[in-house]
Amino acid sequence: MFATPASLAATDAAAWLRELLRVEAALARAGAAVGLVPPGYAAEIEAACAPERFDAAELGRRAVASASPVVPLVAELRARVPEPVRRFVHFGATSQDVMDTALVLVARCCAGAILDDLWAAGDRLAELADRHRDTVQIGRTLLQQAVPTSFGLVCAGWLAGLAEAAGGLVRAGGRLPLQYGGAVGAHDSLGTDGPRMAKTFGEILGLPVPALPWHTRRGPVVDLAAALGAVCGALGTIATGVVLLGQNEIAEVTEGSPGASSAMPHKRNPARSTLVVACAQQAPGLVATVLACQPVELQRSAGRWQAEWPTVTALLRLTAAAAWHARAVTDSLRVDPDRMRSVAETAGGAVADPPEAAGQLVDRALEAYRAARP
Repeated sequence: MFATPASLAATDAAAWLRELLRVEAALARAGAAVGLVPPGYAAEIEAACAPERFDAAELGRRAVASASPVVPLVAELRARVPEPVRRFVHFGATSQDVMDTALVLVARCCAGAILDDLWAAGDRLAELADRHRDTVQIGRTLLQQAVPTSFGLVCAGWLAGLAEAAGGLVRAGGRLPLQYGGAVGAHDSLGTDGPRMAKTFGEILGLPVPALPWHTRRGPVVDLAAALGAVCGALGTIATGVVLLGQNEIAEVTEGSPGASSAMPHKRNPARSTLVVACAQQAPGLVATVLACQPVELQRSAGRWQAEWPTVTALLRLTAAAAWHARAVTDSLRVDPDRMRSVAETAGGAVADPPEAAGQLVDRALEAYRAARP
């Protein structure tokens, strides 16, 4: 209900372990590429970074002693290579470099799956907006009947919100940078070779390299969390609309595959929309936690930084679930134009028509969506 198979596979312990080791292997490769690590030693380190050779659960237990899984991971990695190679493991890095960069890689992977579902839901909303541009529907403000609109324009509004949120996630994910600064963010063990090493390290992982390490500036994680929260909010708006319009007294839309009731066999519940709303309700608290982690003590946080890992993991999973359920809702949504017209005419006391500008606004929304859609 609150995660998807893809999001679990991208964020579980095995995924974190895989990305942590990917970072360590890339460090060795970068060191060899800039002439600071003997190529043969780098190859030894890369070969040792095989996830199947490590026990994620055991590393988690051992992480308690240092408040970081990187410490036992590096110790085990060093034990797996010949003695002369060991000093080149974790080359020029600190635990936060590896954890932050692994978080970036985990988030990028999961965000890709989220965006796939968002764009699929957007495509369906675009179809509905175009098809129902002239389908009259009574507008409702403060949950009371107002004046006529069109269901196509309602869908266009949902579409615009989804596209804006998806675009925000694309931008936030694309800006997630490499983290590499060493013990206090000054490349203290590398000297003037640090920036050159960082550039190569970033190229290997396909990540942008910031002007300075961001150990104490949590903006990239905040931007990601805010973007995920905005996606949940946009999807929650769509789902709330479906829930309200699907009430028996309104009955203008329904989910194509409604849920059952354990006590009332006659009920057809908007189960998928309900799950989208449930995901959206949880997201703001997680975003707030990430925001609260921003004040950092000197060169390394004691507790706030660590709090980001499970919080961002949970937020990625919830957003993935919201997008997945929203895709199912839009794919199967059933619209009753006759019911919409009947309610609109009853509300207005005469034949109701959508506003003259409704079609033009739908066209503008569709044009903007096509421009934003990859």
